[in-house]
Amino acid sequence: MGRVANGVVFTKNWVVELMLDCCGYLSHTDLATKLVIEPACGQGAFLFPIVSRLLDSALKHGHEFSELASSIRAFELNKDDLDVCHKRLYGLLREVGVGEEVVADLLDAWLVHSDYLLHNTEQVADYVVGNPPYIRGTEIDWELRQEYAKSCKTMTAGTDIYVGFIEAGLRSLKPNGVLSFICADRWMHNAYGKRLRKMVTQGFSVDIVLLMHGVDAFEDKVAAYPAITQIKNAQQGETAFVTMRESFSEDSLPELHDWLHSDSHSPFENSTLTGYRLHTWCKTDEAWPLASPKVISLLEELNARYHPLQNDATKTRVGIGIATGRDDVFVIEDPSLVEDCLLLPLVTSRQTRSGKIERQGVWLFNPWDEAGNLIDIDRYPLAKSYLADHEYSLRTRHIAMKSGEHGWYRTIDKVYPGLIDKPKLLIQDMKSSIQPVYDRGEYYPHHNLYWITSEQWDLEALGGLLMSETVRMIVAAYCVKMRGGTLRLQAQFLRKIRLPDPGSIDDSLQDALIDAFRRNDREKASEAALMAFKLER
Repeated sequence: MGRVANGVVFTKNWVVELMLDCCGYLSHTDLATKLVIEPACGQGAFLFPIVSRLLDSALKHGHEFSELASSIRAFELNKDDLDVCHKRLYGLLREVGVGEEVVADLLDAWLVHSDYLLHNTEQVADYVVGNPPYIRGTEIDWELRQEYAKSCKTMTAGTDIYVGFIEAGLRSLKPNGVLSFICADRWMHNAYGKRLRKMVTQGFSVDIVLLMHGVDAFEDKVAAYPAITQIKNAQQGETAFVTMRESFSEDSLPELHDWLHSDSHSPFENSTLTGYRLHTWCKTDEAWPLASPKVISLLEELNARYHPLQNDATKTRVGIGIATGRDDVFVIEDPSLVEDCLLLPLVTSRQTRSGKIERQGVWLFNPWDEAGNLIDIDRYPLAKSYLADHEYSLRTRHIAMKSGEHGWYRTIDKVYPGLIDKPKLLIQDMKSSIQPVYDRGEYYPHHNLYWITSEQWDLEALGGLLMSETVRMIVAAYCVKMRGGTLRLQAQFLRKIRLPDPGSIDDSLQDALIDAFRRNDREKASEAALMAFKLER
């Protein structure tokens, strides 16, 4: 991998060796007759073990080193990194006795200064292995993003770049060829991975998923939540699914190897990992659940039996609080700064941490009228003067420049008319469990708070269901999990929670859910939820 500044960090050698072992790039195989592609080789973290195995295989199978030119293709866009890789590989090859002329020919053939995503990809590779860069779509130059979207059909303007690398890698595979990448697992969950999930389910087999959240897998500390994902150009078979704990290290490899290469279909667990054999993989382009076979089976049952939380029948809606783009301007503590009619009582995630709303005297300065248009600031002298004090910084925002001359004082999101007056549940993002908070219709939610309104649910009974362990299990199977078991409780996952119809819950059970919610009693809520879901303990 390349440097952090280029969207990537260096991968530790033991991780690379694990990936090569899992995908079958082994020296006892005649690797000279195979082609391995490294799509973003950086300074050679993957290439050194690959070349070492290739040379060892050549000796075992009687190949001259000069015959290996067609065995590796390593792409790298950053010329400085490629030069470092070239120099280091030159030293490795000369050290093992490869002649200078052969070294020059091999490196000229192996190393390609090119953008792999824009390279004309054909089905030529037996293996595609590496760690693609992690760069958010919004950080890629607009014109380049357009080029990537033309070349890689799974990419959109907002797609993280590694999605394109997975697509291009899969398109490079021969029949039965194998791709093994270590990269963020968010494409399995988030909306931007939908096209790639569809591509995988329609023509490939997910063979191995090793979740490595918190594992010390990189030379630098990073905030990404990676997984090793191995996908084959073949019909879907069974999948080895492993969750590694933060304590997993190089010393844990022998037991993992033994289980991965065994015929056992029993779950495997020790102090550093839990592993399962799944008889097949997901057959949908919706978010993929990453869970045990027991949990997945339960999810399939609930999906068949119940409707998602957000649906028209109960008129239940899930949304996210307002993003202003300048909280220091639009979130205010002094209500005398602007006209009273432009102020909405605001609730932030900090105010909900206790399980109740703790009013702290903050307001949202609302620049929108009831029709969803920006106010005429000439009619509001206090607001006009206040905005003038911040005009320069407001105009330089991306959203303001996109909105034209008269949109410079807009917030990123519009204010949703009537939301403040509706009873609603508020759910804070980034929690180990769902902790709904009830707002009877007094506040407007800030970003990092998700809101739920409904015309059919008693919201306190719904809150009791949502705080249960059953619902936590559902959400945890789909959502992104952060370090320490914290869940990213995004709206896209909350909307899809499957729940029984509110009319099917009798009065006594509804009262039990309400009581558990009011007492913040998760154990009682979980007991009542099992009865509501008609599930065994």
